[in-house]
Amino acid sequence: MRKSKKYVGMPVISLAEGQQIGTVKGLVVDPVQKKVAALIIEQKGWFKEQKFAPYGKVCSIGKDAITIDQSTHVEKGASLPEILKLYKEKLNLIGCRVMAENGTHLGIVDEYFVEENTGAIVGLELSGSLLDSFMKGRVFLDISFTRTIGKEMVVTSNEAIDNLVKVDGGLQETVKTFKNSTSQFLENTLQKTKEISSKTKEELESKTKELGNLTKDLGESLNRQLDKVRGKDRSEPVEDPVVVQDLPPEAARGEDNELTRAKPTEDKVEVVDLPPEAQLTREEEQAGETNESAVKNGDETEVKAEDPSADKK
Repeated sequence: MRKSKKYVGMPVISLAEGQQIGTVKGLVVDPVQKKVAALIIEQKGWFKEQKFAPYGKVCSIGKDAITIDQSTHVEKGASLPEILKLYKEKLNLIGCRVMAENGTHLGIVDEYFVEENTGAIVGLELSGSLLDSFMKGRVFLDISFTRTIGKEMVVTSNEAIDNLVKVDGGLQETVKTFKNSTSQFLENTLQKTKEISSKTKEELESKTKELGNLTKDLGESLNRQLDKVRGKDRSEPVEDPVVVQDLPPEAARGEDNELTRAKPTEDKVEVVDLPPEAQLTREEEQAGETNESAVKNGDETEVKAEDPSADKK
């Protein structure tokens, strides 16, 4: 399989004469048969005459040159009326718009591929329009999906829309596969989002329930502690503190006030035997007391003490 542009400029060699007959100037396309009908040959010389080499007369399409059996296979257009007719129609696939039956614009033909042995057109390379909506780059459309090849437009079946193959650095993927993979990706993303949301909701509910249980346990623990404190208050009444203050001396009265009443001090009495002369009569004691009382009251009366021994006589 070779791109059409690769044919242009290749030398045409006659195997019988062993010489170059000319170079390829272009291709003549048969739109009905969907194949290359002939090569347009430009010969050397002063009088450059345009001739055609029917594709069926080509021996080989090589890397560097195209070979034919003999130079007589390259003929003028007058000798090849069918090929001349196609040439005059000036059909050029490159640049044609590609449209599906339902009116969808698939793109523009940038290139077409040719089977080297038979000249059959294998497929079209497109760019733009629908391609830009799904993927960047260029796509390949198999020629089997084309219905009509015209001068200005190529018409395809509706199935062509889902069978455009992306060609980018060796990566081949149909638009249908791309859309399916994109849809699957979006579906997986949505499913993953739902799973994450569900998991987050479950975790939140679990944490909320755990926090509720913890709060409940804490409340019950506090209630038990309060019940214990209340029970202790009922069983063991608290005594009011007693403040002891020093009272003034005049407040320490009464027999019932044991806190301020002092214990009486008992005097010790010693009995001593006196000599007879030291003993006084009752009258003398009373006289002595009267005398002391008179002195204290400022009385100037002198009291004469009687001789106790005279009374005894």
